[in-house]
Amino acid sequence: MKSVPMLLGISLVALSLNGCVDLNGLFGRDQAAATAPAAVKEARHENRPALPEGGKPAVTPASVSSLPAAAPVPSAHPAVPLPGITRLAPAAIVPSSTAQYRNVLLTEDTTWRGEVQVEGAVTIAPQTTLTIEPGTVIRFRRTVAGAAAGPLLLVEGRLVARGTAEAPVRFTSVFPDPQAGEWRGIVLLGSGKNNSLEYCQIEGASAGIDAAFSTVTVMRSDFASCGSGCRFQDCLVTMEGGSVSASARGLELHDSEAIVRQVRIRSNGKGIAATESSLQLEGLTIVANRETGIVADGSRLNLAECTVEQNGDGLVLTDCQGMVTGGRIAGNRRNGVMLVRSRVRLTGNLLTGNAVGLRVADGKGIAWGNVFSGNERYDIYNDGPEEFRAIANWWEAADGKVGSRIFDQRMDAGRGPVVADPPLAAKPELPAMNSVAK
Repeated sequence: MKSVPMLLGISLVALSLNGCVDLNGLFGRDQAAATAPAAVKEARHENRPALPEGGKPAVTPASVSSLPAAAPVPSAHPAVPLPGITRLAPAAIVPSSTAQYRNVLLTEDTTWRGEVQVEGAVTIAPQTTLTIEPGTVIRFRRTVAGAAAGPLLLVEGRLVARGTAEAPVRFTSVFPDPQAGEWRGIVLLGSGKNNSLEYCQIEGASAGIDAAFSTVTVMRSDFASCGSGCRFQDCLVTMEGGSVSASARGLELHDSEAIVRQVRIRSNGKGIAATESSLQLEGLTIVANRETGIVADGSRLNLAECTVEQNGDGLVLTDCQGMVTGGRIAGNRRNGVMLVRSRVRLTGNLLTGNAVGLRVADGKGIAWGNVFSGNERYDIYNDGPEEFRAIANWWEAADGKVGSRIFDQRMDAGRGPVVADPPLAAKPELPAMNSVAK
């Protein structure tokens, strides 16, 4: 008798091949549009009390109110569809050297090389491995419009795609200028074996990797022009090297455990969006993301020696635990770090050139051993009634007064105090990190 997971997998394959299942929405997480206008803001930003101009706070009910709780990652259908879901491939003559697959179930171990074209769903059955050799180009050809109708690679077995620096594996659309949503992505569904992608280029998908209840290793791979670069639900994830760019979200993680090292996350809507996950983030470059570099809710995280620069907000952490150490948090248009009900330790970081260096809603977090320098309005802004401890930091205040760089109950009786004494007498030596600012 077949096991229940096997029967479930075969049933999903059969339904997907017959157009009865929308695998794009199977996991209940739909990404926002890659081209969503920057003016569209999250509720937490729309409702946030505005900072006073000129360093003179106005005491009003709105300014005294506590910072609202950060909203979870939205799950509603995007207001603006991905541009690629209506872009149909024209009829074309396919060279005889190109392997063609249309609505195929692979039940035996298979190797792809050279040029491959996919229409509909190509499914790797449980207990089956698809191996993709260096230099292989897989082109996904959309023939029907709609988010649920795009071609995809569905992995219930195992995927091993290992290119080289000189000959990467490329997953793309048939167009020379791929747009987000032209194909649905590499979908891993209950694939417990270690799926491996190395030196891959993935572009133009709704989600480059869309994985649930799977184990995934991604090494030195690049994701571009997707709805989400990678989306993980209940997964074990290892990522190292490579980049995620020009997508609505760089990385999405839901109820997952991830180790991410030395990845460049640039020019997305959100860089990393995580809920109820465990994150080990080391040496990341998170830059020029329109909304937020990292937004995390209900997660445990250890962020070490990362550059978070030129985003809308740098880090927005709500109901989180963990630490942020040795980072450069610079030039973010609103807040360098924002903590809401988060037991997070900030130590050994440079916070410079942000509108506000550190914004807090309560006293659950703590900051010490950091350098606050050149933030435009305030180094620390206390949005709540509780005391926040920021002892033993180094402050660069033009007037020599640390207090002038802090917004707390000395300026608004409804706020709690920020305890900054004693400050460090000498500027600490932080890890050498290059600015990404042009």
